[in-house]
Amino acid sequence: MKTNVLDKLVSLGYSILDNGADPSLGRETRKSVQRLILFIIFGIGVNLVCLLLNYFNGLYVSASLNIICILLLTVSYFLNKDGKLGFAKVLGIVTVNFYLFAISYVEGLRAGEQLYYFPFLLALIFVIDLKKNYQELIMTGVITFITTAMIFILAPYVSTVQNINNDQYSSLSSSNLSLSLIITALFTYYILKALEKNEEKILDEKKFTDTIYDTSLDAVFIVDTTTLLITDCNKSAVEVFGFSNKNEIFGSPAKFLLGEKMEEYILLQGKQSFQKNSPWYGNMDFSRKDDTPFFGYVNVVPFTHSNIIYCKISILDITEIKIAEFEILKAKERAERATKVKSRFLSNMSHELRTPLNAIIGTTNLILQEEYLPSQRQSFDVLKYSSEHMMQLVTDILDFSKIEAGKMELENTPFNLKTFLQKVVSSFTAPITNRNLEFKVDIDEHVDIEIAGDEMRLNQVLNNLLSNAVKFTDQGTITITVKTLHRKSHSSDIYFAISDTGIGIAANKVRQVFESFTQADIETTRKFGGTGLGLAISKKIVEKMGGDLLVRSEVGKGSTFHFTLNFKVNKAQKSYVDEHKLKGLSELDGISILLAEDNPINMMVAKRFLQKWNAEVTEAENGLQAIELFAKRKFDLLLIDLEMPEMDGAQAVAHIRTTNSEIPILAFTAATYENMKDDLLQKGFTDFVPKPFRPEDLHKKILQYCKPAVPVQK
Repeated sequence: MKTNVLDKLVSLGYSILDNGADPSLGRETRKSVQRLILFIIFGIGVNLVCLLLNYFNGLYVSASLNIICILLLTVSYFLNKDGKLGFAKVLGIVTVNFYLFAISYVEGLRAGEQLYYFPFLLALIFVIDLKKNYQELIMTGVITFITTAMIFILAPYVSTVQNINNDQYSSLSSSNLSLSLIITALFTYYILKALEKNEEKILDEKKFTDTIYDTSLDAVFIVDTTTLLITDCNKSAVEVFGFSNKNEIFGSPAKFLLGEKMEEYILLQGKQSFQKNSPWYGNMDFSRKDDTPFFGYVNVVPFTHSNIIYCKISILDITEIKIAEFEILKAKERAERATKVKSRFLSNMSHELRTPLNAIIGTTNLILQEEYLPSQRQSFDVLKYSSEHMMQLVTDILDFSKIEAGKMELENTPFNLKTFLQKVVSSFTAPITNRNLEFKVDIDEHVDIEIAGDEMRLNQVLNNLLSNAVKFTDQGTITITVKTLHRKSHSSDIYFAISDTGIGIAANKVRQVFESFTQADIETTRKFGGTGLGLAISKKIVEKMGGDLLVRSEVGKGSTFHFTLNFKVNKAQKSYVDEHKLKGLSELDGISILLAEDNPINMMVAKRFLQKWNAEVTEAENGLQAIELFAKRKFDLLLIDLEMPEMDGAQAVAHIRTTNSEIPILAFTAATYENMKDDLLQKGFTDFVPKPFRPEDLHKKILQYCKPAVPVQK
């Protein structure tokens, strides 16, 4: 019955402790908080009992001390609850020591108040962490020792402050003795329960660890690096190595079970210090109890226990994985052999097909250039078209084979994009108009640039798309659209689109048209023919160029195939100048211009025109140099490139504007983007001149912001 009451009291105590501790605290901190709360609660409880006894005995001075102690311990409780554990602990210990000295002094040693030191010292075991905080231990010990000494030195045997008769002394000493024994018993019981709880927790954690250890898929061995004997293993180790129980493995030399190579790794771990070691892992061969070989992935981790270095050896049976890898390698070899045979076959077939096709096409062209009967013209045209069509099919098949084998390499040679597009358009103008279709050409004027790329493959893509547009369009319009989306001095994003008003593609067939040897449906193949390789090859080429060939289509209304590619722009390209427009441009005498440009060819071209107009030109190779030159002398106008080393144009302008907000500054740039002018104005530029520049445009901009020393020629 007593045990049940105590259990309920302890349970109530735990609920109070949990109510006072913040759940977000760490485990150790939370434990310290709970123990201090327990200490404070016992202190308050003892003082409450003593307060009642002293009040009924008429000892009002003692009762006042009880009230003061209760108040101070309450403050300590709330400090602890607010997270101020250190202050709360100091206040609680000092309060108890102060109370014991004061109560012993006002009541005398005969009252037995000093007996409370026994449960007090017992409580300190929980309040102070003896392992971690030696300063607290020393401080508490010093305070307690001094207080105890003061009690027995200064406190009288009987009170000189209050009138206490013999009966009262007898009652006080009995009450204090009984209460101290009860508190000591409660603390002792609490300590035993805490130890029991810790033991259960340790056993539970051990059980949890053993469960993880034994249910691991890895075979785990613990080996003493000194004796090289296996000291422990898990259930998987027994199963993997074919034993019936752990006793067959315990105490066995690691060499006999795990092999000589493993013994070398264990010795290496034992000779070196634990700090210098790093876990070793790799693949090794092992044998089971019945000498059946198997492959294992091994991880050797050193650790120290009781000043002995052990190795934890984890072995994962990867025999099935190794077998699968071997099968994959065999399959890969077979596939590579098949690919080589396929490539050789296609190469031979290409040679065998191209040789007679070349003769047929050549002979047909010769006949068409000589005299022939008018009635033979149609037959010769059919022969020429069929042979050229067959040559294109052979080329498509070989190209697709190269792409599948990953052997298609793209060239990176310079070519003029505008000239290239004019060739593409001219080659399709006649076929489109012959079918009574309208051919719209929407090519941006900014594509008159020299770019680096594979001209032949880009031509192949556009030819495939235009050929499909012609093939699948009976009436309406075919449109080629090329425009610049975003341009910088070193690169440019170009958008390509081929649109038609043909038969269109159903939504559920859109992805299918990009698959090899596939068209939208069987009816399309029967009606229009073709291998279905054109779009598959085009998509692969565009992807290899860094883009993505996409399509928007609607049945009966047509399709639009489009993609965007990024090309490097050749900065050394020629500036196209209309000499007629240059005639009659006025002189720029007296105008001083700071020209900041990092490209020497662009610098030379711009400087040539400016000096031709008699402008005074000062060169700067980067933004930093431009700032230095601007600080040394006065200029009428600044012409600054956006992208330069050391410091770009925007940074240079921002620095210049801190000292001069009026001077006109023109951005000299090849970049193009949305809201470009507004962006440049916000950065401090007055205006901009795009590259490649037209001399008459540059001249006009300079005159707009500067006045020459001589009148402008009309």
